[in-house]
Amino acid sequence: MRWLVGIALLGLAACAELPAPIPPATTESAQPVLGPPLLRFVADGRIALRSGERHDHLRFHWEHSPEHDSVLLLSPLGQGLAELTRDASGARLTQPHQPPRVASDLRLLAQDVLGTPLPLEALADWLRGAHPELQGAVDGWQVTVSETTPYRQRRLLRVLEARREQSELKLIVDEWEADE
Repeated sequence: MRWLVGIALLGLAACAELPAPIPPATTESAQPVLGPPLLRFVADGRIALRSGERHDHLRFHWEHSPEHDSVLLLSPLGQGLAELTRDASGARLTQPHQPPRVASDLRLLAQDVLGTPLPLEALADWLRGAHPELQGAVDGWQVTVSETTPYRQRRLLRVLEARREQSELKLIVDEWEADE
């Protein structure tokens, strides 16, 4: 269950056939980029996490605005497992039949639940297109956006992979919605 919480904190796998990858947009210097960033979005997708010999697969439903985030983590069959929320009052993790875990921000919540800091804000910025680079390092995690997708006048990530020591995370966004 600890890794399920870790996945929730990362914002958060079905057997659907995936479309062919779309090459990333590029700047004039031929560097791939994401963006411009979304202020508000709803994203649905899948998460796979491997730590050593352990493998976990989940689905997620993420609603984001500058004031609030809500990430619902679901089993591959659609059962709710956990919800992570963030607003001006702090960050909360809610799981069935357990008291909520609360912290002043996502980083401290991850530290409390997992015993290690996670680069949650940076990963959220990549997700919404505010990090134009397709690769980077954050708190010891190597992050790569391996596929992007066009969305209206933007370029958003389709597949994000993050690695640190014995852990690997793969986040796949299957569907985007935005009012902008």
